Amino acid sequence: MSGIRKATLSIIVLSLCSCGRQNPSGSFAGEIKDWVHEVFQAKVIMGSESCELLLILKQTPEGTYAEMNFRHPKMEAVRRIGKWEAGDGERVILFDDDKSPSEYYLIKRGVRYAFQTQDGLSNDDGSPVLMMRNEGLSRKASYPLRLSFEDDGVARVKGVGEEVLHGEWQWASEKIVVAVSLPAPQDSPQTLDGSETYKYFLEWSDEDAVDLLLEKMVILRPFLKKDGSKRQSWMSSLHFTDKPQLRRVGN
Repeated sequence: MSGIRKATLSIIVLSLCSCGRQNPSGSFAGEIKDWVHEVFQAKVIMGSESCELLLILKQTPEGTYAEMNFRHPKMEAVRRIGKWEAGDGERVILFDDDKSPSEYYLIKRGVRYAFQTQDGLSNDDGSPVLMMRNEGLSRKASYPLRLSFEDDGVARVKGVGEEVLHGEWQWASEKIVVAVSLPAPQDSPQTLDGSETYKYFLEWSDEDAVDLLLEKMVILRPFLKKDGSKRQSWMSSLHFTDKPQLRRVGN
């Protein structure tokens, strides 16, 4: 074989190897950050008056907390306390008091958040009520995350506490997807099989395939339709602008 043919063959082999995907193996650890205290603000035009709307959402060890404050220049200020939960593509704010409406929705619209009710909520001119998160008053917390990969597609996930969740990993295009499910709660309806499923979408940090970057995290929860049948609907999704880096660690 001539030197030119050998050189050409070597280039082809190297190109094929570089295009191959490097499977993850072993354990990777890092931390993720999530909002635990969020403050949203908006100006609402009602009766030709500029009103202030303030919404506070918290995650606490006792559960979720929601507080809404509404100030009209010619009316008494309104303060309502309730809770919030992740719904089908939005956050649902619930108030159990004698005021109406008792249910609101916070829906992400680009950098803003639409604040709505079932009957609709708008300014005098018909435009939607859009809120902005006050980054200075809001706060994030850090949570540890450890992912372990095995050759047969088995994955293990460990977060806060000592519990280790077992699941699987696979390739989805150029992303590594890890999926694990929480044990179904004892009081869940029998028509709902399984419980919350966590999916982690990752990519290699560089061509050397040393560390992993977490692109997004999706939480899926089974919901019941009105006829009692089950459908899988996404509960919430975290997209990381600054992708958390998971470094390779010993097993």
